Amino acid sequence: GTKSSRIDQIIKWCGGEKFDGLLVFDECHRAKNFQVGEKEDASSKTSKCVIELQNRLPLARVVYASATGVTELGNLAYCERLGLWGEGCPFLNFEAFLKVVS
Repeated sequence: GTKSSRIDQIIKWCGGEKFDGLLVFDECHRAKNFQVGEKEDASSKTSKCVIELQNRLPLARVVYASATGVTELGNLAYCERLGLWGEGCPFLNFEAFLKVVS
């Protein structure tokens, strides 16, 4: 058989896309190296996985936990569930948020 990726295993363990439980990203600052847009391929594996989990589990609630402060606003791209950018939010996307707030 085909070997499932770790992400696929986590999604299956959660019960699939209808999962509406809690995702806790402890030490979430490790996902800070997400590059938006054309540079996305340069993103870290951790940041890509955090984004993918949030996208594949759209009903999940999310907690971002870190004792490490944000040193650059660009490092918040993985925090998609803050409600600051996206559909129904003040900013269309992360790039728009970053442009106005920086």
